Amino acid sequence: MYHIAVVDDDTEQCAGLQHRIQDLIEPGMECCISLHSSLAELDEQNVDIVFADICLDGGENAIEEIMQLFSERPEVQVIYVTGHTEYCSAVYETRHIGFLVKPVSTVDLANALRRAFNRLRDLREQPFAVHFGTTSYVVRPEQILYVESKLRVAIFHCANQREIRTYMKLSQVASHLPDHFCRCHSSYIVNFDFVDALTRNNFILTDGTRVPISNRRWAETNDAFWRHAHSTED
Repeated sequence: MYHIAVVDDDTEQCAGLQHRIQDLIEPGMECCISLHSSLAELDEQNVDIVFADICLDGGENAIEEIMQLFSERPEVQVIYVTGHTEYCSAVYETRHIGFLVKPVSTVDLANALRRAFNRLRDLREQPFAVHFGTTSYVVRPEQILYVESKLRVAIFHCANQREIRTYMKLSQVASHLPDHFCRCHSSYIVNFDFVDALTRNNFILTDGTRVPISNRRWAETNDAFWRHAHSTED
């Protein structure tokens, strides 16, 4: 799942950009697009891609806000959208993946979105650190069979029967994982690369573990599994 935020104090332009982004998203790709009138609304929110108008109401400057909000969150892909070309130099004070000038062409929008998704995919293949108690652990996505949430603790079940625990919501865990991981249950994320069989109620993994699939998530999980299976045949 990718979380995309569109920030613009002009509600009509905000909604228009949302629809254009939605039209460019590949079929089967899970994305949630939210609309905001201020960057402050994104504070402490899980977000992967931000389309931000630079000049907002109340004198809010998106460049300054981006520096404050995402300076320690390099995984967030920022795409500036503006009608003021005089900001084209100032944006380089912040980390960003795109700078779009209004009216935004479909080609430029598609290219910026593609770069953001490619960067996110690369990042999600990389190891990441988690903490539990006084110890830090390195989690390597390619070694994870599945992730389980139990009593607010995320448990990474890895190859060689290794377990890593951390206090993290599954939605946060999912933001660190590649596209071949799927939230198949409110308490489980499965790695399709370790699936041996799919039943109506479970995934059966290569080590014999059964990971449950909830009724609510069955349709999207089944679709995601077969998309992954077909992609590995190409």
